Amino acid sequence: MFTDGFVWAKMLELKVFRPEDVVNALNPPRGFRKWVKQKVHSLIATQTKNGLLRRLVENPPVFATWLATEEDINKVMKFCPVCGGPFIPSRSDYRYCSRGCHMKAKQERTRRIRKAMGVGSVKRKWTQEELESLRELVYRNARHGEYEELAKELGRTKKAVESKVQELRRLAHAT
Repeated sequence: MFTDGFVWAKMLELKVFRPEDVVNALNPPRGFRKWVKQKVHSLIATQTKNGLLRRLVENPPVFATWLATEEDINKVMKFCPVCGGPFIPSRSDYRYCSRGCHMKAKQERTRRIRKAMGVGSVKRKWTQEELESLRELVYRNARHGEYEELAKELGRTKKAVESKVQELRRLAHAT
């Protein structure tokens, strides 16, 4: 079923591929996946040695057959949405060229979400007057809508008021 000829035919069909792309294209049954993966790696080594495959990139390993055109190679290539640089992902679902670009995108996304929610990036310290208005909620449950009223009165979000009351409760129980 997964003969060298069958695996080689799949490689020729893909033209430009990573070893896991070939394994995924073959779609072996669950128990045979490791065996097929070894077979693919073995065939890649043989065909590269014989000059029928060429290695385009070392890490991640990307190979091309003699049938591959520049257009086929560009299909595998992706461009990082953060820095705009070209890269060949080591997995098909990777969107960023590096961990640094991934973190920059995540920080920017968080910043946009916080801005849309109206949450400032700089935390405002709680004043004594604000804390005094929250003290009675430490020892009793809030009425319906009370957190919203307090938040509006103090110029804070409902979530900030709830969090501060929880923090004050923990401190009260700790002492």
